Parts: sequence; C-alpha cells; structure tokens
Amino acid sequence: MTVNRRTLIKAAGAAPLALAVTPPSGRPPVTVRVATPFAAGHILADTALKFKELLEADTRGRLTVEVATSVLNEQTINPAMIPCDPAERVADIILTGGQPIQDYAPAYFFFNGPYVIQDYAHFLRVWGSHLGAEARALVRSGGNLVSLGTVYRGFRQFTSNRPIVVPADLAGIKLRLPPVPDWVTVWRALGVTPVEVPLTGIYEALRTGVAEASEGDLTQISSLRLYEVQSHLTLTGHLVGFGLAAANTCFLRDVPWPHKVRRAMRGATEWASQSMADREAGLQTQLEQAGMTVVTPDAAAIEAAARPAINDLFATKWTVTTWDEVLSL
Repeated sequence: MTVNRRTLIKAAGAAPLALAVTPPSGRPPVTVRVATPFAAGHILADTALKFKELLEADTRGRLTVEVATSVLNEQTINPAMIPCDPAERVADIILTGGQPIQDYAPAYFFFNGPYVIQDYAHFLRVWGSHLGAEARALVRSGGNLVSLGTVYRGFRQFTSNRPIVVPADLAGIKLRLPPVPDWVTVWRALGVTPVEVPLTGIYEALRTGVAEASEGDLTQISSLRLYEVQSHLTLTGHLVGFGLAAANTCFLRDVPWPHKVRRAMRGATEWASQSMADREAGLQTQLEQAGMTVVTPDAAAIEAAARPAINDLFATKWTVTTWDEVLSL
C-alpha cells in the first residue's frame, strides 16, 4: 500500500517543524524525515529535535530535518518504514520503543521485559553483547531498519486512582497496556485485567473508565497529561524504558553523508539519555505538583509475584538466552 506522507502527517497533527532553506552551496537541500509515535514533550520527540539541530549544523543546511510527532502508533509505524521507495514509507528515521524487537526479533524481547533489565547501564551492556547484535541483525533483515542508537526513557511506573502497594492491590484492576503479548502475560499473572489500548487512546480510556490504570515512563505520563485523569503515581520501577532510533536501510545507503547522519543521531541519543537521567526526579516532582500522590510500593513483593511468569517466558519464548546469562552481563 502506498503511504501518502503529507496526508499522513497532516492527519496525525504533526506538521514539519521547519522549512527547508537553500544551503550555502546553492544546491537544494536534502530533507531527512524523522517520525515518532510519541507526543511533543516526550523524550523521544526531544531526541528528534536535537538530531535536527546537530545534523543541520554539521551539514551547514545541506541536510535538513523534518520532525513529525504522534505519527501512527508503536504497533503500526514499523511496517510503514519498510519500503525503499521514499514515497511509500512514512519517514526515513523512526524514534520508537521496543516494538521493532517484538515485530522482528521476538525471542529477544527480554530487552523490553518487566524486571529483566536492572538499569540503563545494564541494558547497554546486554545491548552491546552478542545478544544485542543478534537482535539488531534480525530487525535489519526483517524490518529493513538499521539501529542508530538507543535512548534511556526512564523506569516505567504505574498510574491509578487508588494506591497500589502490594500484589493483592493489583487484583482485578483494569490496566491499560499496549498490544504487547509478553507484557500482557506478566501483568495478567499479577492479577490485573489487561485492557489493550493504543498509545494515542490512553487518556480517553482512563477518562471514561475503559481502563482504570496505566503503566509507562514519566515523560509518557506527563506528555499525555495523565495526571488529569489519574490521582496516584506508584513507583513500581518495573521496566527500564528505552527508545530505539532506526533508519530505513535504503535511506541510509542513498543519503549524502551517512556518517554525519549516524554521528548526529549518536550525539542526540547520548544527549537525550543524559537529559532523561537528569530530569527523572524533576518530572516526578512536576507530577506531584500537578496533583498526583506518589506511592512507594513493596516493589520487591510485586517483582517476586511476577517472577514465575518471567521464568516461563524465558523457557517458552525468549529461548535464545537465560535470565542468568542476561543478569551476568
């Protein structure tokens, strides 16, 4: 199916954030299109803007960047990135979550599994190991996507309209989840009733009571204004959130100065990861000031309750490794 880029971006409410200018050479600039399913104000949208700044400066305007936010959603953006024909793909580069791994390297989805990765430093060690190399190779062969770097998105936390302290408090609560089967498996084992809602529908689902709770990183909670429809922020810290910057392989092959594209994205992802680490505590304070009550749960008890389901995923789906090997890296 041919994707009309202008129509799609307009429909998503994501107009390009800058107009192309003629560079000093007098030649028309080459436009690089960056898309993210996340709203303006999310750390991945900020990463796209930093990439724009760095690449345009490094190429003196010979490469210009258009940034589109809230494009499609995490579950649909990957297929729209596959075509080599620029007119048929939604963008040249995406900034998204772990969906490419789920789609093209599902046996490696432990990278995005609850309680598996300890912190972002641990994530980088595992991502830099043979396990990460194998996952990236599958994403490239299956999705026509080349990894350009990762972004620390902060620990994922829990929102609700009542405090969640012990595992029993999760029983029966209608938890908004993306359609990620491995996440649904773990949270269902904890007693929740999963309600699968796309990213863009979270606010309305919580407002209307279709869902009673959500989980996500603090920039997601803030940028989607979930503090308007949820009263409690529970610091479960159940998953080390990361973003993936990935380019269409044909774009990266054909674009002038691909090394500058890689360099600019490396700078942007490093900047964003540090920025998120610096902002995490401040974001929590902002959510408190917006009216959310912060709850410190018995996180160890919740993790222990989730452990059998995670062990079963390693035994049945994430069979390329073991939890012990991941923890040893």
